Amino acid sequence: MRPNIDIPWSIHGRVKDHAECNDMNLTEAYCDVLERGLKDVETPD
Repeated sequence: MRPNIDIPWSIHGRVKDHAECNDMNLTEAYCDVLERGLKDVETPD
């Protein structure tokens, strides 16, 4: 089940741009962004 969260339109727009630039659908782009972000949080520099 997906969480019901509010995402600012500015962030949604950036994820949408990421999807278009990388030939992904929106779900794939959100998953990609979240996975990359989690890696940064789990292993900070």
